[in-house]
Amino acid sequence: MAEKSRLLSKAQAFSDMGLDETARPVWSCAASYEERIAPLLDVIGRDAEAALHRVSAAGCFAKSGDLSRAVNLYRAALAGPLSHTARADVERELST
Repeated sequence: MAEKSRLLSKAQAFSDMGLDETARPVWSCAASYEERIAPLLDVIGRDAEAALHRVSAAGCFAKSGDLSRAVNLYRAALAGPLSHTARADVERELST
């Protein structure tokens, strides 16, 4: 979790500086961490948290340019228990 958070911060910092090409692989790496964390949370019964990690992974993959993986993870997140707000956000992302 700490490494994932570090990568998210680093990718966001690069993006904030306008260094999108530098940020893309970092977004992808952070997404991979999020993608691996979600099923671990499922196993211990933390389904809502797992769904949010899938949403985060999807957003990171979208920022990295890997839209097909982003769409797959957004769809997987919709199968989990999301709040109405989070569900609306995911559905909006899928419609764009």
